[in-house]
Amino acid sequence: MNAKLSQFTARFRPLPMGWLKHSKQLVVGLLLLQIAVVVVVAWHTKRRAQHELDAARTRIAQQAFVPFEKRTLPAFSGDGVKLLQSSKATRGVAKFNDSYFAATDGGLLELSAEGKLKRRFTVLNGLPESDLTALAEFGGQLLIGTRSQGLIAFDGSRFAAYRWTDRKAQAVTALLEENGRLLVGTFAGGLLEFDGKQFRELKAGDKRLNGVDRLTTDAVRLFVGTFADGLWVNEGNRWRQFTVADGLPSNRVVGAVTNGEQLLVATDFGVATAAMDSLFDSAQKRFQTLATLPSLSGMTRTGNTVLLSKDNGDLFQIVADARTGKPQLTPISWKKPESLSSCQLHVFSGEQSLWLLSNEGMWRTGWQDERFSVRLNFVSFGEIGELNSPASNVVSALAMDGAGNLWVGSFRNGIDVFTREGRRLTHLESGAVREINSLTWDETSRRMIAGTSQGLVQFNSSRQPQTVGVAEGLISNSILHAAPLQKTSSASSANLVLATSRGLMFGRDKQWRALTAVQGLPSNSVYVVLPHREFVYAGTLSGLGQINAGRVIRTFKDSNSKLTHNWVTALCAIGNRLFVGTYGGGVFELTPSGEFASFAADIGKQSVNPNAMATDGQRLYVGTLEGAWVLDLDLAKWTRLKRELPAATVLSVVANGDNVYFGTTSGIARVSNKHFEPVTE
Repeated sequence: MNAKLSQFTARFRPLPMGWLKHSKQLVVGLLLLQIAVVVVVAWHTKRRAQHELDAARTRIAQQAFVPFEKRTLPAFSGDGVKLLQSSKATRGVAKFNDSYFAATDGGLLELSAEGKLKRRFTVLNGLPESDLTALAEFGGQLLIGTRSQGLIAFDGSRFAAYRWTDRKAQAVTALLEENGRLLVGTFAGGLLEFDGKQFRELKAGDKRLNGVDRLTTDAVRLFVGTFADGLWVNEGNRWRQFTVADGLPSNRVVGAVTNGEQLLVATDFGVATAAMDSLFDSAQKRFQTLATLPSLSGMTRTGNTVLLSKDNGDLFQIVADARTGKPQLTPISWKKPESLSSCQLHVFSGEQSLWLLSNEGMWRTGWQDERFSVRLNFVSFGEIGELNSPASNVVSALAMDGAGNLWVGSFRNGIDVFTREGRRLTHLESGAVREINSLTWDETSRRMIAGTSQGLVQFNSSRQPQTVGVAEGLISNSILHAAPLQKTSSASSANLVLATSRGLMFGRDKQWRALTAVQGLPSNSVYVVLPHREFVYAGTLSGLGQINAGRVIRTFKDSNSKLTHNWVTALCAIGNRLFVGTYGGGVFELTPSGEFASFAADIGKQSVNPNAMATDGQRLYVGTLEGAWVLDLDLAKWTRLKRELPAATVLSVVANGDNVYFGTTSGIARVSNKHFEPVTE
């Protein structure tokens, strides 16, 4: 028994006393191992989650990426092209490479610190168009916004174009450099962010921010003023929209500034204020009107002073009332030109000067402290001696008189007369001679005839105007086009036919007779008239009318002919051939048999502008919203003209024996006829 017990105890003898110590170490080791496993698993889980989150963010970011193409823009290498344009209308100013640069409707200007012109850049230097809208320095380059050709980069000598491939709209309206990124506001392509390599669209949730007019920041928040959608405020990942429903005087926002506690918002109808801490947290009406101020165009802040500008150059400052502490609006006077319009204010960081940008150029003044006096001493900056430039770059009408002088009509600034060498002879402007719809030379009477919004204006050999309007028997003062009548034309005693907004008028002096839709015209909205053979043709909003002996004998519409678009805007006769320009349907030819032949297969369904169809006998020139098209009559071949033009929209065309002139929204391009001659080996 004892022996068996000894054997048993020998097999199961007690463990040494150090066992407990080692067991504790084991437990701790196992515990540490478990913790390590948990940590590793958690780390892997977190890593996997982070990876998935990063992937999701990448997908979202990729979804927001805006595809684009970048290409260099070499200078124009063709011959026989000269530009006639003004650079007065200034939309932006920036400092770059120790110079001041101005974005104008006539190209890019480089100016010295004293305001002397150093260089002028136009389409002939590589710009895709001369109508520029905004400037900002970013990434060691000057970034330039254009009216219709996207974003341009300038390194001091060469241009490069950024165009967004998935967006038809390429109109850049505002630029802002902020914390290493460039914000690009567009009219119809949203708000874009550019880091120097990629473009991304910034949206308020799923909503695209279109119609951007102003971009400002206080380093924490981004303020986006729009043409019609009020103010957008971004703070982190939060967006909030404010409109007239929130107390804004108007949904057209032209500026926003803050002092950290109060937000001031300028609209085109006045200024409103709101507490900053209520923007995102309160559901009540946020803004209170500070001042009603129609035609307000801009706002800026310098130091503790907020400055406002009206469209006509009137200036104001917002200061705190000495007694109540509430902000008040006080006017600031300066000696401004009467013709000033489209005014904006600009302040450079670290520079004690205030800039006023306008249709008449740039103005600059300085100050000694942060409070402005009652009067500002503005001086013109950039006197560049544009004596031979047109009064306006928006050229609505062109015509050559019997002496070979070029008459240039604009929508708002009357008429300029130039020699064939490009020297301006005179400027004609008055109450009746301001908004020019058309210009026509009457060789028989040796007079220039202008269709205006204030009636028919006829200029004699000394360029003295004679106005005919409703008081003299016209059916309307809105004369869209005029054409002299020959003896073989439709009205026996009439020597003129007028296209008006209320029908046709035949007559002379005070003897006028109307022809309207009641008598068979396709529409009373008549855009162009043309005597051709024994007929008078009238292009209207609803088709083409054929008139003989003062009666409508036939109408052409999409319902009874091969004319696919009824809005007829331009007519041109070359021999027995009659070319018809439409708005949205391109160019047609009306054959003697009364059938239409379309050129849509050659040039597409272009929108042909009024006054934008002319001939020199060898070619047909057609101005559209997308450049100009030229038809070689002998070769029956169309070519497109675009790089030669200061802007894509061609409003008017006239040709003589040596040159053809294209009037655009950014000045005139004079192109030699030799430029269109076929290249021969």
